[in-house]
Amino acid sequence: MCLTIPESKNQAQSAETIPVTHQLGTTDVPLKPRKVVVFDVGTLETLNDLDIPVAGIPKDYVSKHLEKYKNDEHVQDAGSIIQPNLELVSNIRPDLVIISAVTSKEYDQLSKIAPTIYLGVKNDDYKQSVIDNLNNIGRIFDIKEKTDQKVTEIEKKMEDAVKIITASRKKVMILMYNAGAFSTFGNNSRYGFVFTDLKAVPADVDQRKGIHGTIVSSEYISSVNPDILYIIDRNEIMLGQKTDKKEIENALIQKTKAFKNNRIIHLDPNVWYLSGGGTYSLNRMIDDVLKGYE
Repeated sequence: MCLTIPESKNQAQSAETIPVTHQLGTTDVPLKPRKVVVFDVGTLETLNDLDIPVAGIPKDYVSKHLEKYKNDEHVQDAGSIIQPNLELVSNIRPDLVIISAVTSKEYDQLSKIAPTIYLGVKNDDYKQSVIDNLNNIGRIFDIKEKTDQKVTEIEKKMEDAVKIITASRKKVMILMYNAGAFSTFGNNSRYGFVFTDLKAVPADVDQRKGIHGTIVSSEYISSVNPDILYIIDRNEIMLGQKTDKKEIENALIQKTKAFKNNRIIHLDPNVWYLSGGGTYSLNRMIDDVLKGYE
Protein backbone atom coordinates (compact mmCIF):
# COMPACT_ATOMS: atom_id res chain seq x y z
CA MET A 1 0.00 0.00 0.00
CA CYS A 2 1.31 3.44 -0.93
CA LEU A 3 0.72 5.98 1.80
CA THR A 4 1.05 9.71 1.73
CA ILE A 5 3.05 10.98 4.69
CA PRO A 6 0.66 13.21 6.66
CA GLU A 7 1.37 16.89 6.98
CA SER A 8 1.45 16.58 10.79
CA LYS A 9 4.65 14.54 10.58
CA ASN A 10 6.39 17.25 8.60
CA GLN A 11 5.18 19.81 11.11
CA ALA A 12 6.43 17.65 13.98
CA GLN A 13 9.91 17.50 12.43
CA SER A 14 10.27 21.26 12.74
CA ALA A 15 8.73 21.46 16.22
CA GLU A 16 10.50 20.71 19.49
CA THR A 17 11.14 16.99 19.91
CA ILE A 18 12.56 14.71 22.59
CA PRO A 19 14.25 11.33 22.10
CA VAL A 20 12.33 8.40 23.59
CA THR A 21 14.14 5.09 23.99
CA HIS A 22 11.86 2.06 23.93
CA GLN A 23 12.05 -1.67 23.24
CA LEU A 24 12.15 -1.20 19.45
CA GLY A 25 14.66 1.67 19.30
CA THR A 26 14.90 5.41 19.91
CA THR A 27 12.32 7.75 18.39
CA ASP A 28 12.29 11.54 18.21
CA VAL A 29 8.83 12.42 19.53
CA PRO A 30 7.20 15.87 19.36
CA LEU A 31 6.84 17.48 22.76
CA LYS A 32 3.18 17.61 23.86
CA PRO A 33 1.75 15.92 20.72
CA ARG A 34 -1.82 16.92 19.97
CA LYS A 35 -3.01 13.97 17.85
CA VAL A 36 -2.13 10.60 19.34
CA VAL A 37 -3.18 7.18 18.06
CA VAL A 38 -3.01 4.44 20.70
CA PHE A 39 -3.01 0.69 20.04
CA ASP A 40 -1.92 -0.31 23.54
CA VAL A 41 -4.87 -0.60 25.93
CA GLY A 42 -2.74 -0.10 29.03
CA THR A 43 -1.39 3.17 27.66
CA LEU A 44 -4.92 4.27 26.78
CA GLU A 45 -5.89 3.68 30.41
CA THR A 46 -3.00 5.79 31.61
CA LEU A 47 -3.72 8.64 29.20
CA ASN A 48 -7.36 8.54 30.28
CA ASP A 49 -6.29 8.65 33.92
CA LEU A 50 -4.11 11.68 33.15
CA ASP A 51 -6.84 13.46 31.11
CA ILE A 52 -4.79 13.37 27.91
CA PRO A 53 -7.02 13.21 24.79
CA VAL A 54 -6.43 10.73 21.99
CA ALA A 55 -7.25 11.01 18.30
CA GLY A 56 -7.60 7.36 17.37
CA ILE A 57 -7.81 3.82 18.76
CA PRO A 58 -8.71 0.35 17.43
CA LYS A 59 -12.43 -0.01 18.07
CA ASP A 60 -12.96 -3.73 17.49
CA TYR A 61 -12.34 -4.81 21.10
CA VAL A 62 -12.63 -2.04 23.68
CA SER A 63 -12.52 -2.75 27.41
CA LYS A 64 -15.73 -1.85 29.24
CA HIS A 65 -13.95 0.70 31.42
CA LEU A 66 -12.81 2.50 28.25
CA GLU A 67 -16.05 2.34 26.25
CA LYS A 68 -16.37 6.12 26.18
CA TYR A 69 -13.67 6.13 23.48
CA LYS A 70 -15.56 3.66 21.30
CA ASN A 71 -18.64 5.88 21.34
CA ASP A 72 -16.77 9.19 20.96
CA GLU A 73 -17.10 10.53 17.42
CA HIS A 74 -13.98 12.65 17.96
CA VAL A 75 -11.90 9.49 18.46
CA GLN A 76 -11.41 7.83 15.09
CA ASP A 77 -11.15 4.11 14.39
CA ALA A 78 -7.58 3.01 13.66
CA GLY A 79 -8.31 -0.60 12.73
CA SER A 80 -8.01 -3.80 14.72
CA ILE A 81 -6.34 -4.18 18.10
CA ILE A 82 -4.06 -6.80 16.50
CA GLN A 83 -3.80 -5.29 13.01
CA PRO A 84 -3.55 -1.52 12.48
CA ASN A 85 -5.27 -0.19 9.38
CA LEU A 86 -2.46 1.88 7.89
CA GLU A 87 -4.78 3.88 5.67
CA LEU A 88 -7.04 4.83 8.58
CA VAL A 89 -4.05 5.75 10.72
CA SER A 90 -2.63 7.91 7.95
CA ASN A 91 -5.97 9.69 7.51
CA ILE A 92 -5.94 10.65 11.19
CA ARG A 93 -2.65 12.53 10.58
CA PRO A 94 -1.22 11.69 14.00
CA ASP A 95 1.73 13.38 15.69
CA LEU A 96 2.45 10.17 17.61
CA VAL A 97 1.51 6.48 17.46
CA ILE A 98 1.83 4.24 20.54
CA ILE A 99 1.99 0.45 20.18
CA SER A 100 2.84 -2.64 22.22
CA ALA A 101 3.71 -6.29 21.56
CA VAL A 102 0.61 -7.25 19.57
CA THR A 103 1.16 -4.54 16.94
CA SER A 104 4.97 -4.41 17.09
CA LYS A 105 5.28 -6.15 13.70
CA GLU A 106 3.82 -3.00 12.12
CA TYR A 107 6.36 -0.71 13.77
CA ASP A 108 8.29 0.10 10.58
CA GLN A 109 5.15 0.82 8.55
CA LEU A 110 3.60 2.98 11.27
CA SER A 111 6.88 4.86 11.68
CA LYS A 112 6.56 5.98 8.07
CA ILE A 113 3.28 7.66 8.98
CA ALA A 114 4.26 9.29 12.29
CA PRO A 115 6.78 8.91 15.11
CA THR A 116 5.96 5.55 16.70
CA ILE A 117 6.96 4.24 20.12
CA TYR A 118 6.52 0.92 21.91
CA LEU A 119 5.07 1.24 25.42
CA GLY A 120 4.25 -2.38 26.17
CA VAL A 121 5.27 -4.16 29.35
CA LYS A 122 8.05 -6.68 29.87
CA ASN A 123 6.91 -10.00 31.32
CA ASP A 124 10.24 -10.42 33.12
CA ASP A 125 10.29 -6.87 34.55
CA TYR A 126 6.64 -5.85 34.76
CA LYS A 127 6.71 -3.29 37.55
CA GLN A 128 9.73 -1.43 36.20
CA SER A 129 8.39 -1.38 32.65
CA VAL A 130 5.12 0.17 33.89
CA ILE A 131 7.17 2.82 35.72
CA ASP A 132 9.38 3.42 32.67
CA ASN A 133 6.29 3.89 30.50
CA LEU A 134 4.83 6.38 32.96
CA ASN A 135 8.10 8.29 33.01
CA ASN A 136 8.13 8.44 29.21
CA ILE A 137 4.54 9.69 29.14
CA GLY A 138 5.49 12.34 31.70
CA ARG A 139 8.35 13.54 29.49
CA ILE A 140 6.39 13.43 26.22
CA PHE A 141 3.39 15.37 27.51
CA ASP A 142 5.40 17.55 29.90
CA ILE A 143 3.47 16.38 32.97
CA LYS A 144 6.32 14.84 34.95
CA GLU A 145 4.87 15.98 38.25
CA LYS A 146 1.65 14.05 37.62
CA THR A 147 3.36 10.89 36.43
CA ASP A 148 5.85 10.99 39.31
CA GLN A 149 2.87 10.98 41.66
CA LYS A 150 1.40 7.97 39.86
CA VAL A 151 4.73 6.14 40.17
CA THR A 152 4.84 6.85 43.91
CA GLU A 153 1.28 5.56 44.32
CA ILE A 154 2.05 2.36 42.38
CA GLU A 155 5.23 1.65 44.32
CA LYS A 156 3.43 2.13 47.65
CA LYS A 157 0.49 -0.06 46.63
CA MET A 158 2.75 -2.88 45.44
CA GLU A 159 4.90 -2.64 48.55
CA ASP A 160 1.81 -2.95 50.77
CA ALA A 161 0.51 -5.88 48.70
CA VAL A 162 3.81 -7.75 48.94
CA LYS A 163 3.72 -7.51 52.75
CA ILE A 164 0.28 -9.16 52.81
CA ILE A 165 1.13 -11.83 50.24
CA THR A 166 4.50 -12.84 51.70
CA ALA A 167 2.94 -13.20 55.16
CA SER A 168 1.03 -16.17 53.69
CA ARG A 169 2.37 -19.38 52.18
CA LYS A 170 -0.77 -20.10 50.20
CA LYS A 171 0.00 -21.52 46.77
CA VAL A 172 -1.47 -19.81 43.73
CA MET A 173 -2.51 -20.87 40.24
CA ILE A 174 -3.63 -18.50 37.47
CA LEU A 175 -5.87 -20.05 34.83
CA MET A 176 -7.43 -18.92 31.59
CA TYR A 177 -10.58 -20.71 30.46
CA ASN A 178 -11.09 -20.82 26.70
CA ALA A 179 -13.71 -22.92 24.89
CA GLY A 180 -13.55 -25.77 27.38
CA ALA A 181 -9.78 -25.76 27.90
CA PHE A 182 -7.61 -24.41 30.71
CA SER A 183 -4.19 -22.75 30.42
CA THR A 184 -1.99 -21.99 33.40
CA PHE A 185 0.49 -19.11 33.69
CA GLY A 186 3.80 -18.93 35.51
CA ASN A 187 6.70 -16.59 36.20
CA ASN A 188 7.61 -15.72 32.61
CA SER A 189 4.06 -15.30 31.35
CA ARG A 190 1.97 -12.19 30.82
CA TYR A 191 0.79 -12.64 34.42
CA GLY A 192 4.23 -13.42 35.81
CA PHE A 193 4.28 -10.22 37.88
CA VAL A 194 1.92 -11.93 40.34
CA PHE A 195 4.84 -14.21 41.23
CA THR A 196 7.84 -11.97 40.54
CA ASP A 197 6.71 -8.52 41.69
CA LEU A 198 3.91 -9.43 44.11
CA LYS A 199 5.80 -12.50 45.42
CA ALA A 200 2.92 -14.97 45.33
CA VAL A 201 3.95 -18.62 45.68
CA PRO A 202 3.21 -20.66 42.52
CA ALA A 203 1.30 -23.89 43.04
CA ASP A 204 3.37 -25.60 40.36
CA VAL A 205 6.96 -24.49 39.77
CA ASP A 206 7.13 -26.64 36.61
CA GLN A 207 4.75 -24.29 34.78
CA ARG A 208 7.00 -21.22 34.89
CA LYS A 209 8.30 -21.24 31.32
CA GLY A 210 5.34 -20.77 29.02
CA ILE A 211 5.09 -17.12 27.95
CA HIS A 212 1.56 -17.56 26.58
CA GLY A 213 0.49 -20.12 29.14
CA THR A 214 0.53 -23.92 29.21
CA ILE A 215 -2.58 -25.97 28.44
CA VAL A 216 -3.47 -28.21 31.39
CA SER A 217 -6.31 -30.61 32.22
CA SER A 218 -8.80 -30.41 35.06
CA GLU A 219 -7.16 -33.56 36.44
CA TYR A 220 -3.83 -31.77 36.52
CA ILE A 221 -5.27 -28.74 38.32
CA SER A 222 -6.89 -31.03 40.87
CA SER A 223 -3.62 -32.92 41.46
CA VAL A 224 -1.64 -29.70 41.96
CA ASN A 225 -4.35 -28.62 44.40
CA PRO A 226 -3.76 -24.84 44.68
CA ASP A 227 -4.82 -22.88 47.75
CA ILE A 228 -5.95 -19.96 45.57
CA LEU A 229 -7.26 -20.07 41.99
CA TYR A 230 -7.53 -16.97 39.79
CA ILE A 231 -9.58 -17.63 36.65
CA ILE A 232 -9.91 -15.50 33.50
CA ASP A 233 -12.81 -16.34 31.18
CA ARG A 234 -11.57 -15.56 27.66
CA ASN A 235 -14.94 -16.54 26.22
CA GLU A 236 -16.50 -13.47 27.80
CA ILE A 237 -14.41 -11.28 25.48
CA MET A 238 -14.28 -13.42 22.35
CA LEU A 239 -17.89 -14.67 22.42
CA GLY A 240 -19.44 -11.74 24.24
CA GLN A 241 -20.92 -13.80 27.05
CA LYS A 242 -19.74 -15.26 30.33
CA THR A 243 -19.23 -18.99 30.64
CA ASP A 244 -21.50 -20.71 33.14
CA LYS A 245 -19.59 -20.77 36.44
CA LYS A 246 -20.58 -24.43 36.95
CA GLU A 247 -18.83 -25.31 33.67
CA ILE A 248 -15.57 -23.76 34.84
CA GLU A 249 -15.78 -25.01 38.42
CA ASN A 250 -16.27 -28.63 37.38
CA ALA A 251 -16.18 -31.69 39.65
CA LEU A 252 -12.37 -31.89 39.58
CA ILE A 253 -11.89 -28.20 40.29
CA GLN A 254 -14.23 -28.65 43.24
CA LYS A 255 -11.71 -31.05 44.79
CA THR A 256 -9.12 -28.30 45.20
CA LYS A 257 -8.41 -26.48 48.44
CA ALA A 258 -9.20 -23.26 46.56
CA PHE A 259 -12.79 -24.35 45.94
CA LYS A 260 -13.29 -25.88 49.38
CA ASN A 261 -12.05 -22.71 51.11
CA ASN A 262 -13.93 -20.31 48.80
CA ARG A 263 -10.70 -18.96 47.29
CA ILE A 264 -11.56 -19.09 43.59
CA ILE A 265 -11.39 -15.54 42.25
CA HIS A 266 -13.03 -14.93 38.85
CA LEU A 267 -11.16 -12.07 37.22
CA ASP A 268 -12.51 -9.41 34.85
CA PRO A 269 -11.16 -10.29 31.37
CA ASN A 270 -11.60 -6.67 30.28
CA VAL A 271 -8.76 -5.89 32.67
CA TRP A 272 -6.75 -9.12 32.73
CA TYR A 273 -7.07 -10.19 29.08
CA LEU A 274 -7.64 -7.07 26.99
CA SER A 275 -5.59 -4.67 29.07
CA GLY A 276 -2.58 -4.66 31.41
CA GLY A 277 0.26 -2.31 32.19
CA GLY A 278 -1.89 0.80 32.60
CA THR A 279 -2.60 2.69 35.80
CA TYR A 280 -6.20 1.46 36.02
CA SER A 281 -5.56 -2.20 35.24
CA LEU A 282 -2.50 -2.48 37.48
CA ASN A 283 -4.43 -1.13 40.46
CA ARG A 284 -7.35 -3.45 39.71
CA MET A 285 -5.04 -6.45 39.31
CA ILE A 286 -3.36 -5.85 42.66
CA ASP A 287 -6.78 -5.54 44.32
CA ASP A 288 -7.92 -8.76 42.63
CA VAL A 289 -4.85 -10.71 43.75
CA LEU A 290 -5.33 -9.54 47.34
CA LYS A 291 -8.89 -10.95 47.35
CA GLY A 292 -7.32 -14.40 47.49
CA TYR A 293 -5.63 -13.53 50.77
CA GLU A 294 -8.61 -12.02 52.58
